[in-house]
Amino acid sequence: MSRVVCDPALCSGCLACVVACMDQHYDETKADAVSPRIYEKRTSRKSGLVSYITRSCLHCADAPCMEQCPMKVFERTENGFVVAFHKEKCIGCRKCARVCPHDIPRYDKEGKIVKCDGCATRVACGLEPACVRACNTGALRLAE
Repeated sequence: MSRVVCDPALCSGCLACVVACMDQHYDETKADAVSPRIYEKRTSRKSGLVSYITRSCLHCADAPCMEQCPMKVFERTENGFVVAFHKEKCIGCRKCARVCPHDIPRYDKEGKIVKCDGCATRVACGLEPACVRACNTGALRLAE
């Protein structure tokens, strides 16, 4: 099973992954909710150095969001990579958000779940996820 991982030593915080995700998945109801988050971390108070890390859904092997959802909104795709979701089944209880150790599930204006789908359409065509393709420093990559 592959997933997108970030090497913080290479991440420049440029937001190319965020823009690529929004370009790939743009929908006015979920554009801000789906895109990866960029976290800034001060590495040294004296020097003022900053490091960054990009975070989107890790598509966990033991995905607690899948286990806790009473409506069975989530499912593992055929390739085993993506924890897919069926937004129309979501009742907005937010149990998935409470149990996610990575703070990934977010909600649209209607209170329905939205999250990274691993660019399932791109991957099915043999392409990389949009965030990986757009990462100009090589910080994002697919890993087992």
